[in-house]
Amino acid sequence: MPNPTSPKERPENTSDSNVEKGVMDSFPASDAPAGTATQGARAVPPQDMMGGSHAHTPHPVTLSRHFPDAESAKLALENLVRAVPLDRNCTEIEGLELRLKVPRDDAGRVEDMLLAV
Repeated sequence: MPNPTSPKERPENTSDSNVEKGVMDSFPASDAPAGTATQGARAVPPQDMMGGSHAHTPHPVTLSRHFPDAESAKLALENLVRAVPLDRNCTEIEGLELRLKVPRDDAGRVEDMLLAV
């Protein structure tokens, strides 16, 4: 059994090719491996992760629905984000009400989905 404190086992002494093999199929894909100095930038720029820049919704229409409890509103939002898909920056939950800003051309379809969840 290898000694866990041996110099070869330390991340900074591991070759980049070995690190790549170790992180293959790992999650999340947007984070670069921590032990390598030669890896490129994150897959998603930090400002996008923090909501700094996002696509503009063309001709937005606001849809809303009141839910009996906050948990139902959160679950509905999660389902709609996956199914539509929706930009998270165009959604909000205030109290028990879920509000969505969607493109006018897609509003009818999204409204039907919102009423069905």
